[in-house]
Amino acid sequence: MEIIEQGMKTRTVQQITKALPQIMGDDTIYQPFPSHALQHVDPFILLHHWGPYTFQPENDAFSVGAHPHRGFEPVTFIFQGEVHHRDSMGNDSIIKEGGIQWMTAGRGVMHSETGTDEFHKKGGNFEIIQVWMNLPKKLKMAEPFYQGYQSDQIPTLFQDGKKVELKIASGKYRNIAGPVKSPTDINSFMIYMQENGRAEIELEEQKNVMLYLLDGSVNVNNTSIKSARNAITFRNDGTLINIEATGKSKLLLLAGNPINEPVAQYGPFVMNTREELNLAFEDFYNGKMGTLK
Repeated sequence: MEIIEQGMKTRTVQQITKALPQIMGDDTIYQPFPSHALQHVDPFILLHHWGPYTFQPENDAFSVGAHPHRGFEPVTFIFQGEVHHRDSMGNDSIIKEGGIQWMTAGRGVMHSETGTDEFHKKGGNFEIIQVWMNLPKKLKMAEPFYQGYQSDQIPTLFQDGKKVELKIASGKYRNIAGPVKSPTDINSFMIYMQENGRAEIELEEQKNVMLYLLDGSVNVNNTSIKSARNAITFRNDGTLINIEATGKSKLLLLAGNPINEPVAQYGPFVMNTREELNLAFEDFYNGKMGTLK
């Protein structure tokens, strides 16, 4: 176990929010926020959890066709399976298990995410999380760009005798920098824990932190979470998060500086005002966000 410097204060848990099932096309997904219980965790607007599913060969698994985005970053963490990303900027990539697809939509882009031809043919296990990460007003109309990284391109930090594996996708943690260039300094970690493993994670006190339990059971800062598909949010009253796995567990941790700006969200656009939303729809219908067949 790594030794944490004395004087660090543990954050208190603010809320535990159960992800509720939602129907999206032919799939049932799980959404802890936005909901009546938890609107958002600034700067994180939405979280969708697909799976885990097991698809048979010759399946029609996971297909989200061409659609637009503006004003935020749709980010996909691939925990099982593989995802084929295409967009109107000309990016065409397949990211496999343990990888990440990070798209900064900025002023507008069209994209699609589908299962790969290989996955449709062979089948297999599939589980992803997509998070909508807000952008501040000054970046909402920035030039869009895409980043995709495979599992072996994402550095890993081990804790507790390798009972805990932190894959650092974005942000810098203990002198290890994730490959994603986040324009808003987001920390994102994919966390895998063996039973009885203990993780100690220190993050800046001003950042809002959201921990999502995909699978397993954990104690987080003296609070027990006994079932999967729960989001844990924290007060900004300390820097330290302690996680003890009471069963083999899988989590996603996100931390970001709150933007503290008005949020106007409708469909695939996240802006500051209703007028900006209306303009986004107008620009989309006029083809200003590109085309994708």
